[in-house]
Amino acid sequence: MNNLTDLFNSEFKNLYALEKECVEIFKKTQNEINDQDLLQIAKDLAKDSEEQLKLLQKALKEEEIYHDNVTDSVAQEMIENLKEISSQEIPQEVKDEAILGSFNRLNYYRMACYENTYELAKKLEYNDLIDLLYYEI
Repeated sequence: MNNLTDLFNSEFKNLYALEKECVEIFKKTQNEINDQDLLQIAKDLAKDSEEQLKLLQKALKEEEIYHDNVTDSVAQEMIENLKEISSQEIPQEVKDEAILGSFNRLNYYRMACYENTYELAKKLEYNDLIDLLYYEI
């Protein structure tokens, strides 16, 4: 990474990988949730991530930024935690609260990734991407 453009491309690809991973885990954990409010949160998060993923994929293609086989190592750790919680034989109330806590951590990380990429886009005057990256979760 030699300049802000390289950093932006890395952050942008990371954001795409994050949304891709979020879609999968938000859907997968739905089977382990009993609380109906939390289940709706999981469904909303999955839908939101799917929509963002499509927008990011389109933008990456338009900007000709290669993004296949990119993963987000920080998100991977949080997702592994969610998978572990989901597979545990613990009281359902405890499981639901643990999943909610993990959703919160993952969502705040998502917000940070959007913020970082948004700020770089502004600095680089990538005006066609600023609206996409100004994203409130």
